[in-house]
Amino acid sequence: MNNIKIEELISAEVNRLSEKYKKDYLDLKDIMQITGLGRDKVREIMNSKQFPSSKFGKKKTVSVVAFVSWQFKDNMNGDIYG
Repeated sequence: MNNIKIEELISAEVNRLSEKYKKDYLDLKDIMQITGLGRDKVREIMNSKQFPSSKFGKKKTVSVVAFVSWQFKDNMNGDIYG
């Protein structure tokens, strides 16, 4: 079995998403596409205290790095997408 470090997995996923979406910050629609969750559930997640979102005007976004790190942390805690 390969001994892949979590940092390497996070880095690879950050690179993949940044390349796919051609941006450093993700919005609601991007997260819906990535997770397969509906609008209301993604809004609930983005408004939770545990989620690393930032607000630019009225629009909430999350950096790709913060989103991927959150995904891995949430998954390791057994609470993926809440």
